Amino acid sequence: MKRYVNLTSYRLLIVLAVLCLMWGGVISPHIQAEEPIVVGTSAIHSAIKDLTGKDTELATVVPPNLCPGHFDLKPGDIEKFINAKLIILHNWQKELPAIKSLIRGTNPPPEKVVYIDVEGNWFVPKNYILGMEKIGGILVKSGLLSEGDYKTKLEQRKKEINDFEQKVLSDIRNIQPENIPVIVSIFQKDFLSWLGFKVVNTFPRAEEISLALWGELLNKGKQENVKIVVENLQSGEIELVKRLASELNAKSVILSGFPYACSTCNSWETSVQNNINMLINAIK
Repeated sequence: MKRYVNLTSYRLLIVLAVLCLMWGGVISPHIQAEEPIVVGTSAIHSAIKDLTGKDTELATVVPPNLCPGHFDLKPGDIEKFINAKLIILHNWQKELPAIKSLIRGTNPPPEKVVYIDVEGNWFVPKNYILGMEKIGGILVKSGLLSEGDYKTKLEQRKKEINDFEQKVLSDIRNIQPENIPVIVSIFQKDFLSWLGFKVVNTFPRAEEISLALWGELLNKGKQENVKIVVENLQSGEIELVKRLASELNAKSVILSGFPYACSTCNSWETSVQNNINMLINAIK
């Protein structure tokens, strides 16, 4: 019943928004661009910005600090989809009620909507680079980026990211992460494993945690003397993670899975570094 109500609400909002546009475009006086590139998350936003050097023509559907599967549609979102010259979404966003309603309600030409499939956390360098490669190909095919500029910028960013990765992994060896057992959100497992932490167990979203799984997490945490419990900012199980950490006498840390989620996170590197800093601070 709840799903039906949500879908109905989304569709009603879209119809009203489209009517407002037809009656003079009064949805919002602040439009980022007349024909923006609409992106599903700030991860895609970051990749396009890295490849083009611009972000004034980008419009992000899901704010970086919110769960991509549980966000409220705004009239401005419909406006973005109607005006978009290109819409780039993650493959996993296809079945989200809000996105499905936006696509159905605004009915963009099929060639304007592109889905990309990159597995894992985009804060892991190899995943982010793969994302840039796929997005760059889309921009070139759409005529929004020349192939020469794409190749030049991609190679530059790959070198910068690889250098950053080497420095990060070198610095973090000082705390011997392989000797620090952690329990983490499934959405942060890739990230913690990349950094070298000893991931002893993972947990899903709060609504998927059964009593049996809770008992398993507690038992495993005590057996392994877990030091940190890591939550994913966008998942929202903050209080649950704090309770688990308290039961285990461990520190709780909340990490973002997307760029730009903090006031100083103005790039992919600063966003990754912010996560790392929080982990290091937790074990001091």
